[in-house]
Amino acid sequence: MPAFTSPGTPVANRIFFNSGTMDFGTNRIVMLDSITIKTEWSTADLFTVGSIMPQAKNRHTFKCSVTGKVKSWAAEMFSFALGSSAAGTPNTINPLDGQPTLLSPVFTAYDANLKEYQYQFTGAIFKSISTAVKMEDYGEFDFEMEAMGLTELYTS
Repeated sequence: MPAFTSPGTPVANRIFFNSGTMDFGTNRIVMLDSITIKTEWSTADLFTVGSIMPQAKNRHTFKCSVTGKVKSWAAEMFSFALGSSAAGTPNTINPLDGQPTLLSPVFTAYDANLKEYQYQFTGAIFKSISTAVKMEDYGEFDFEMEAMGLTELYTS
């Protein structure tokens, strides 16, 4: 049975349901506004010779996607998504030709009874990123990732 992945920098207060944290290795994105985790499969009908009626349904081609919104600008997420960064004045983030890899991102949330829920993604890559800035509101950073695998853990 897998163990909970230890999180990044601790947050002083417990997070309640409908909010949470996203960790990329030891980098924690604290102002996570929303997240949607979708797992899906394609399905196929299995037939026997001489019949037009399906005899069974099978699922195949597993797909896991994660979309979310962060209420702050996350330089680390841009760096992970684009594949590079260079410290300096100013710091520089450039897209690289190739496939940036992530440090198995982890989403953690708590319900009203402080039970912990954690989704651990393996083989994740960013599919899209965008930034929106509005007057009298926090800037928003939207992201979409796809992962090869998913493990869900929860405390009972």
